[in-house]
Amino acid sequence: MTNRSPLNRDDAGPSPLPTIPAQLRAVLNGIPAMVGYWDTGLRSRLANDAYCKWFGIEPQDLNGMHVRDVLGDAAFEATRPLIERVLAGEAQQFDRTLVDAAGESRYTEVTYTPDSRDGAVQGFFVVVTDVTERVLADRRRQRDMDRYRALARSVPGVFVLLFDAELRYLIAEGQELETFGYRAEELEGRRIQDVLKGDLASELEPRYRAALAGREVSWSRQIGHRTYRLKAGPVYSDEDATAGMVVAVDVTERLQQQQVWEALHEIATAVARNAAPADISERVAAIVRELFNVDSAAVVRFTGASSAEIVAMAPTLPPTLSRRHIFAPTDESATVRVAVTGKPALVVYRPDGGPAAEQMRAGGFQSAAAAPVRVRGSLWGVVTLTSKSRTGVTEAMMERLAQFAELVEIAIGNTEAWTDLELQATTDALSGLPNRRALEQHLAEQVALAGSRGTNLSAVVLDIDHFKRINDTYGHLTGDVVLAEVAARLRAAARAGEFVARFGGEEFVWLLPETNGAEALRAAERAREAIASQPFGDVGFLTISAGVCEQRDAMAGSLLDCADRALYEAKSAGRNRTSRYGHPTQAVQSAGEQALGSTRASGRGA
Repeated sequence: MTNRSPLNRDDAGPSPLPTIPAQLRAVLNGIPAMVGYWDTGLRSRLANDAYCKWFGIEPQDLNGMHVRDVLGDAAFEATRPLIERVLAGEAQQFDRTLVDAAGESRYTEVTYTPDSRDGAVQGFFVVVTDVTERVLADRRRQRDMDRYRALARSVPGVFVLLFDAELRYLIAEGQELETFGYRAEELEGRRIQDVLKGDLASELEPRYRAALAGREVSWSRQIGHRTYRLKAGPVYSDEDATAGMVVAVDVTERLQQQQVWEALHEIATAVARNAAPADISERVAAIVRELFNVDSAAVVRFTGASSAEIVAMAPTLPPTLSRRHIFAPTDESATVRVAVTGKPALVVYRPDGGPAAEQMRAGGFQSAAAAPVRVRGSLWGVVTLTSKSRTGVTEAMMERLAQFAELVEIAIGNTEAWTDLELQATTDALSGLPNRRALEQHLAEQVALAGSRGTNLSAVVLDIDHFKRINDTYGHLTGDVVLAEVAARLRAAARAGEFVARFGGEEFVWLLPETNGAEALRAAERAREAIASQPFGDVGFLTISAGVCEQRDAMAGSLLDCADRALYEAKSAGRNRTSRYGHPTQAVQSAGEQALGSTRASGRGA
């Protein structure tokens, strides 16, 4: 007996189908979905153009086809349970991924509606809506939201709020959110007017509306001791601002660092103006008190292994506190702890904390922090801050104080430390002579001075002959010794008021104020004599070449450039001689040169 179940393909051909009236077809084609009708034999009886186009079948061919032939075996088997239920009179609604005639996967919403007449199911209507674009848009939106969440979770000091056109929070995420007094579960899914406290919603609504209108708005908010920078801006979808986002960043540390640098600039300016050490210390104490918002701050200098002196205090030293005191290593004070350990310290004063703690408690202070100040590598003293609250000084404040102390320790040491720093910046470490930076500054001053007074100024550029051979033969350490000795002989040859500097390498410059070219030439010869007259240890005798120029001889050229050209002439003429710019090459055979000649004859030489 043959199985005639409608769920199996019937080999018998389909019965003739009536023609669909043009008016009905127009109505079906106007529906923004795929519409079809299948009879109880699962053969197509009705389909609009969208349905036919989807499967790539002409309307005349689709009519009468079995559903298995249209869907294919795999899709048909997956749909079989739903067809069975709709033929039993139960409407079906489901999502299905289908492959269209072009081979592209599309996301659809499908409804099966039974066609029941006189209590019997005659067939069922199929409505398929293509929701691919919506699904993909939802996925993109979800992906973006996941990214926003990941961003907020991963970046310290940040939180992110995403809201829709109704000012409803879609995302509330970030490490700093609870600092504002809110949790994610309290915000997400709720409108700002329903969840924000006080007048905050009224304050924020105009900014949120501006973001939805496509503008960016920034503002700051203080929460306790923290400062946040907030920015609201649009989130675009298909070129429309469909949502807005607020990103809040904790800028407390950045603002604190800015304040520190401004304070350091003020201190550095005072030092550069040669302010007295006591004045600098007073300014440091005042700045520390203001930076950390504490009751008192001080600069303390150690005067011995167990003694200290308060150099400056802001506000002024209270009568209960001695400016000078001797302490025991067991005293409970931040200053004493730094003296003993050399490290930053934080203390809360106790009744049994010793004399130092007793004095602080008598002044009403209950907690303090101190950071070491080192000058020239040695522990010089401390910068302290104190509070009249037991919790007024924190570990974070102590760490910031230590960083600040490291940056200002030279300035608050004494003006001598600043002088040493200036000297290091303008002195050549090897020769002990002024370096090129100092030379350029001094030369500019002397040129201007000579020009305004109408006095002479000459320059001599000197160079050690064949210095490379010394390094190659004896090594660079010996070469350094030679450079230092040459510098010493040149310094000895110069008179008071003259300036000898190391220009670089084996080249030196000698500035001679109120000296004309002829006098400078004789000075250069004295220098040649000083170098050539005595040997340089195992290296033996050396010579130098020199170029001389007077300021008026330089004309449009710079003084050093012209002296350097004269030096080139001296070297080109055979070295071991002096040349004056714009004059015939000068060479004087000195006693030292004669000694050098005899030495060379015996096989020694540079």
